[in-house]
Amino acid sequence: MSILTVRDLKKAFGAQSVLHDVSAAVESGQRIGVVGPNGCGKTTLLKLIAGEIEIDSGEINLQRGAVVSYVSQQPRLDPAQTLSQQIKAALDHVHQIEREMQTVAESLSANPEGPEHDAAMKRFDHLQHLFEHAGGWEIDRRVDAVIEELGFRSADMGTPVGQLSGGQKSRVQLARMLLEAADLIILDEPTNHLDMNMLGWLEEKLLEFSEAAMLIVSHDRYFLDRVSTHIWDMSGGNLTVYNGNYSAYVEQRELRRLTQERQWQQQVKFIEKQEEYIRRFQAGQRSKQARGRKTRLERYKTEDAVARPTGPGDEVILNLKVDKPSGREVLKVKGLSHGFSDVPLFNNVEFELPRGRRVGIVGPNGCGKSTLLNILAGLTAPRHGTVTWGHGVTIQYYRQEQQDLDLTHTIYEELQATRIRANRQQIYDLAAMFLFSGDMVDKPISGLSGGEKARVCMAKMLLHPANVILMDEPTNHLDLMTCEVVEDALQTYDGTLLIVSHDRCFLDSTCDMILAIEPWDTAGPGWRLVEESCSDYLASMQARMHAIAEKQRKAEQAAAKARPVVAAKAEPVRTQSKIPHHLRQLSVHQLEEEIARLEKAIADTAAAMADPAIARDQKKLAKFNADYEKFKAELSLCSQAWEEKMASA
Repeated sequence: MSILTVRDLKKAFGAQSVLHDVSAAVESGQRIGVVGPNGCGKTTLLKLIAGEIEIDSGEINLQRGAVVSYVSQQPRLDPAQTLSQQIKAALDHVHQIEREMQTVAESLSANPEGPEHDAAMKRFDHLQHLFEHAGGWEIDRRVDAVIEELGFRSADMGTPVGQLSGGQKSRVQLARMLLEAADLIILDEPTNHLDMNMLGWLEEKLLEFSEAAMLIVSHDRYFLDRVSTHIWDMSGGNLTVYNGNYSAYVEQRELRRLTQERQWQQQVKFIEKQEEYIRRFQAGQRSKQARGRKTRLERYKTEDAVARPTGPGDEVILNLKVDKPSGREVLKVKGLSHGFSDVPLFNNVEFELPRGRRVGIVGPNGCGKSTLLNILAGLTAPRHGTVTWGHGVTIQYYRQEQQDLDLTHTIYEELQATRIRANRQQIYDLAAMFLFSGDMVDKPISGLSGGEKARVCMAKMLLHPANVILMDEPTNHLDLMTCEVVEDALQTYDGTLLIVSHDRCFLDSTCDMILAIEPWDTAGPGWRLVEESCSDYLASMQARMHAIAEKQRKAEQAAAKARPVVAAKAEPVRTQSKIPHHLRQLSVHQLEEEIARLEKAIADTAAAMADPAIARDQKKLAKFNADYEKFKAELSLCSQAWEEKMASA
């Protein structure tokens, strides 16, 4: 059964239609990546499904009782509340169930038998199922684990949300999503503001939700490759479903395009043949047949003809050959160190770059990657060390927030000023590649959003590249197709490239070296320059981190064994009972019934796990094993409650 169905969905903003006749279904366990050009309606579709905005027409049907968790691009958090309050608010529905369970337990205690008892017991069983499904027995452990995994400290818990950084707010939303135990998880660009370590963690976490359905908008192709089981391709207000991850989608999309290209070519031949017949016989003995063919042809063109598919042959091809190459030695960095107040960022960085090298700069959030680019560009003075550029070096620096644009120009004028020899059509083609089409090209720079200005800067850079290009998170405002176009263009670039990015696919495509800032490696210098792809570096980094952790674990074990044992007077152990409130409210007879039920459930589950058919199915076996452990834990609590009741009788 589908957890979500969408039928004939339409949405427009003013005169602009965004979605029309969109229909699709989502099954439990499906992880669907939603892709398409910027402005095609991806975020609008997610907001409609999440109930954030109203539909114009059509239907959105969610399975009854299904819990939905929505992680938006712009965090929807109360700035006045603390980080702790916002995270724990995700469990309000669980606390509500627990409070109702306590009320029903009190009713059971007041009515030990009869119709009211039976009705209360039925309600209690239902609430207990909901409570268990929401992970209610493990709330405190889950909250602590999520807070730790997302890198928050105990000292952060009292910080008002309004004082958190963009990355921290994104992590708060992810924490809430993990705690909500949702049946449908909606994620809009969840990888924004996450460093590569956190990206890997998020991928693993989402894969653990094997039964939840997911809708994910992301421009991170490796993320979609790892997580998604299906792809929804949105363009022109329509939606096409593809099976498999992003790589499978790319192959299927190209096959589909080639099929459509053949159909279009056959259509062209058919139309030419029909038009030739009409021309030859429109005035002769066969004029009646010619008029009939003309009528049918006009109807065919209007109702049945297919449009020519777009594809690689229609893309703007950019050749980034620099006019004036630099000298052979491009950059020399010696003893470079920087930090703020008492917080060091990187220390004693030293390397040399010859002409034509392509360096990806990676590291955890806050380690100083953008600061390093600013120092290389001469915008920030280092605390220690020197940066020396070689002979004939010219630099362009692409930054997200501070663009070098003439605000009095239109988009067309700004691009035309960059490459004066380009004709009007070439400028329009380039503008369209960066999602500026139609009248948008004549819009003043002063009226553009931050993301639009960033795209104009990227287009200018590709029109007239310097012989050294510095780029800080260049893919943040680009859709997947534009990312691929920029990658293709940079592969033709014959200058020197230094890029800060968390887009692993982009770095693999454009860089042949990695400069990694590694503050976690206390045994090393805190940075490394390696001739590896980004993917190879990440694999080697994970292996080194594992080795460091293992070495530390063995050292702690050795220290514990070497520690002298000091005899001490034994003191009575004081334990605090962890028996849930609802069990305390049950009578001895009710507890005995519950114990009998759990003992039977444990026996049945053990018998099921002994079945060879179950034992061969790892997924089913894991579920039965989890149920077995849960029943044992519940039996232990019931037994403790029964013992307390008997002791006080």
